[in-house]
Amino acid sequence: MSDEPWISPKQAREALINSKGAGVKLAILDSGIETSHPDLFGLKLRDDVVIESRGGKINTVQGSGEDVFGHGTAVAAIIKRIAPEVDVGSFRVLGHFKESRAEVIREGVREAAMRGYEIIQCSFGAPARAEDTSIYKGWLDALYLRGIHVVSSGSNAGFHTPEWPAYFPTVIAVGACPNDSTKLQLNNDSMVEFAITGHEKTIPWLRGEKREVFGSSFAAPRVSAMLAQILSAYPGTHPLHAKSLLRQLALQS
Repeated sequence: MSDEPWISPKQAREALINSKGAGVKLAILDSGIETSHPDLFGLKLRDDVVIESRGGKINTVQGSGEDVFGHGTAVAAIIKRIAPEVDVGSFRVLGHFKESRAEVIREGVREAAMRGYEIIQCSFGAPARAEDTSIYKGWLDALYLRGIHVVSSGSNAGFHTPEWPAYFPTVIAVGACPNDSTKLQLNNDSMVEFAITGHEKTIPWLRGEKREVFGSSFAAPRVSAMLAQILSAYPGTHPLHAKSLLRQLALQS
């Protein structure tokens, strides 16, 4: 028998009002996080890890509170604004131009899972190439079996454009809604099942700067933060149940 809590939509809504994400470990797989940015208010990372690919080898090294693009800093700011007490770790898998390789991402996921993170936040998407399918499916299946949640942004080209990891069914896939709604919305005709605003008028970026941003990359962290709020109130919630809850919340919003 499972000791997983069974949560009603009413209880989940209450968690979104009252919970701050305390006790939940959330891994941001991105371009790093600029912890010195004044708008992050001295953010302390649980882990700061850089996954490097050099000479055909993948290495894991200690990070130093740096972001090579700005993207990860923005993602972290959105999450901490909604769930200020969530325990954030940075796993840098994206480069200076937000590029990466499937093997690098897999290693970042492996590190995060090994260190006990409950939510893996992925604001990136790779073309759904057949040669990468087994790599993504392998780690996504492994995380699902361990009860680890994956939230990913969908493609900015549209909800019906396949990208990994968003297009796998165990993933909570999020696109940016066109109406800037801060309420979670549901797409029943796409593997990218959820939508919420991806527009931030001003958000922390690289070198202490701010900018206005649009896109699914900035919608997904909103849902990651909501998930952290629910898991904080109800630890041990299975990914399947969590996704079902989010669907019900979206239907009722």
